Amino acid sequence: MSSFENPSPYDVVVIGGGPAGSTAAGWLAAQGHRVVVLERERFPRFHIGESLLPGCHRAFEALGLTARLEAEGLPIKRGAILSSPDGAASSFADFGSLPKRYRRETFQVDRSRFDQILLDRAAELGAEVRMPARALAVHFVAGGVDLEIQQDGTTTVLHAKALIDASGRDGFLAKRLELREVDLNLRRIALHAWFENVAAPPSGHEGDLRLISLYERGWSWLIPLPGGLTSVGVVVPVETYRRLAAAGTEFAFDQLLASVPALAACLEPARRVTAVRIDADYSYRTRAYAGDRWAVTGDAGSFLDPIFSTGVLLALDSGLDAAKALHQGLRRGSLRRPLARYARRQRRSYSLFRRFVQAFYGDGMRDLLLHDGNPLGLRTAVTTILAGETRPSLATRLRLQVFFAIARFQARHELVPRRHRPPVDEAKAA
Repeated sequence: MSSFENPSPYDVVVIGGGPAGSTAAGWLAAQGHRVVVLERERFPRFHIGESLLPGCHRAFEALGLTARLEAEGLPIKRGAILSSPDGAASSFADFGSLPKRYRRETFQVDRSRFDQILLDRAAELGAEVRMPARALAVHFVAGGVDLEIQQDGTTTVLHAKALIDASGRDGFLAKRLELREVDLNLRRIALHAWFENVAAPPSGHEGDLRLISLYERGWSWLIPLPGGLTSVGVVVPVETYRRLAAAGTEFAFDQLLASVPALAACLEPARRVTAVRIDADYSYRTRAYAGDRWAVTGDAGSFLDPIFSTGVLLALDSGLDAAKALHQGLRRGSLRRPLARYARRQRRSYSLFRRFVQAFYGDGMRDLLLHDGNPLGLRTAVTTILAGETRPSLATRLRLQVFFAIARFQARHELVPRRHRPPVDEAKAA
């Protein structure tokens, strides 16, 4: 069965009710626009990406959510502890060292609860939420967009003036317009699960993220969650995983955890309480973030390796920015220029964080991150980006150029101690 809905159009239809879609829909609805959100799953549902950045509060404040999240009693994240594979060296990316204009702390979240709060807020602000509802096809027509959807076994056509694709990795619009490009330089696999009774972090760092680098161009995480649980994950090159995968995903996960001395020590008293989940070949980008009457946001556009916890940040920021661009365009009667500006900002944000991610997999940058000290304010500049600054000042950008140059030099010449050479197996050496 197929039918057209009420001929009175929506201003904006949003595909996806995750952080990007909820943020865009909620903000637009608060400005008086008629917005509908289509979410194919039924919330609450599991999602990876539990560690937030202080930059996320830009969206929380715009949606009036800060006090509600503070009332949730979430673990407070004030920075990240970075450790070498053997635990012999560590440093702290301290958000408290940021200039006063920056938020200096944030939250660790259970995404099933966090995403529900965001979607509920969008509805409170006036967005219509349809769940579960699946987008089937899109047609750009005179005066707007026709979107075929399926809900309760019925196919319906919605009409709107503009479309936001916030469909996550499914990439509803990006795939149909052939915009997606896999990032072949970041081909990695993440395996993760939740544990209980993980060894506690140092006193004063109970809510902080712990990142432990691996010898083999990878890293692992420990994220404290509400209720005393800990999200534990390991990220490795595809080839590393394949060497272990023949014996099964759980075997591969256990072997990888055991191969990192500092991580194995944290997990010695722990017990896994969920199945092992896997995310493979997840880094990709889009050739365009916006076009005629449409914008892609969050993971629907691009996704980076999660090393610096940028996923939710970029989703929230892009959702808010897309909403503001559409609001401006709808008010002025032309979407072209606002959406073009939105696309440029998204490209810059993606490129900024991608440079950090790619550099991290060189030993030079990882060695530098483990070395204390703040010469020329370089560490502060790096921490500013790691806290979620997407539009750094000229002074910060210049300091980052110096930092990356030193990291390249460290890869060839030992300025600071090298921490990522695997220990020599004396038996094999003999």
